[in-house]
Amino acid sequence: MGCTPNQQTRTRILICLYVDDLLITGSCSKGIEELKGSLKGEFEMTNLGRLSYFLGLEFQHRNRGLFMHQKKYLLEVLNMFNMINCNPSETPAEMNLRLGNCEEEEVADATVFWQIVGSLRYICHTRPEISFSVGVTRRFMSNPKHSHMLAAKRVLKGSYVSFGNLL
Repeated sequence: MGCTPNQQTRTRILICLYVDDLLITGSCSKGIEELKGSLKGEFEMTNLGRLSYFLGLEFQHRNRGLFMHQKKYLLEVLNMFNMINCNPSETPAEMNLRLGNCEEEEVADATVFWQIVGSLRYICHTRPEISFSVGVTRRFMSNPKHSHMLAAKRVLKGSYVSFGNLL
């Protein structure tokens, strides 16, 4: 693939494909360019240049490598649930929070709850510290109550607060 024989034995090209989004990366730029040329001969493609955003993941090129985060995605999620101007939460969950089935409690909108929890599960890719709190709220997917919705929203608010410290 256009690399020197020594490079060719160690060349790795990675293709990430999701529906119509394609990311090509690897250890040999010349090989990558040849692959892209071949693909352009078969498919309609646009080269968007250096990696910066892919499937809700943002990439910042720094001296020590790539920094991956989801700030833009998280802002879109907050906006989708009308929480863009919400009061921030310093932590993703209350200390010693115990959620139960609470049969007498008001039922929450299950579709909205599922969307919030699904979004939070995706955010866990770059925010592993919220995984436990997301897992706790996720237990109530079959019959979410008002307290479960509040807990999920708190995780969402806490996710954004700690984002500011990383960027």
